[in-house]
Amino acid sequence: MMSDWITELRIKSLLLSLTNCSVGCALGCYYGVVSLYTIIASVLIVTTGVLLQILSNFADDYGDALKEADGPNRLGPIRAVMIGSISLTQLRKAMGTVTVAATICGILAIYMCLGSNLQALAWFAFLGVFAILAAIFYTIGFAYGYKGFGDIAVFIFFGLAAVIGSQLLVLGASGQPVDIFPDSIYLACAIGIHSVMILHVSAMRDIDEDRLNGKKTVAARLGHRLSGIYLVTMFVVSALLSLGACLTSHKLWECSILVIALIPLLASTYRAFIHCEDGSKVAKERKFSLIGCAIHNIAWIIILIVDFWVYY
Repeated sequence: MMSDWITELRIKSLLLSLTNCSVGCALGCYYGVVSLYTIIASVLIVTTGVLLQILSNFADDYGDALKEADGPNRLGPIRAVMIGSISLTQLRKAMGTVTVAATICGILAIYMCLGSNLQALAWFAFLGVFAILAAIFYTIGFAYGYKGFGDIAVFIFFGLAAVIGSQLLVLGASGQPVDIFPDSIYLACAIGIHSVMILHVSAMRDIDEDRLNGKKTVAARLGHRLSGIYLVTMFVVSALLSLGACLTSHKLWECSILVIALIPLLASTYRAFIHCEDGSKVAKERKFSLIGCAIHNIAWIIILIVDFWVYY
């Protein structure tokens, strides 16, 4: 039973929210203050982000199972709810539990960071509620993920909100003026696009089945070849944005760290592109794309630490 829930959590996928939010917190500490207080606030922020992704994972599987959208020819991992090891009722209760946990962590993080700023507090509370609703309704109700709007949601919540939102909260916890910096904008966009790439690789894997089941993802709309071109385009744009962030606010030599860190994601993107018409081969690249994105994020955290202690 425990193994079923571990499978349902999609633990490997949580690298995305974990490292995305960590980059945002690192930016906040870089422009703010490193203290025990800001570290605790950062842990709460990252935990909230991870819980929201768990909720999204649960809701995704719940909606797919409810609509019987995944057939026997599915190329992706087989989830416990698909084979009946976890019932829809159990999964619904788990979604409720995770929602409560994310809400508690989020409220604590917001209060620690912005307790005296009622206007900012209200905005982040609204963002938190919106993030929960977006996670739930990805494949449930309106099911915007089936209509091709998943890319936009992932870019906003895994990119802009995860990076800029986390940075602003940590700045608030530092007692510094809440502000957005050029590297934060570029980096949030780059990380948001990386997150969309992970979603798109999964969608490329499932193009044929999604078309049969009426899922109109971006990949299903574009087809195999154009989806591969779209993936390569996203990589190029995200790499330029990441390097632009480094050139704008950091040291030129640190771009070499990013170039090396982007190699795994580049290799995975290339393999997905050349095998774009073979879903079984594309399926293998999701894991490597995820690892590539995490390596890029870790490289940025290293850059921020070096800059903070050596140059700042």
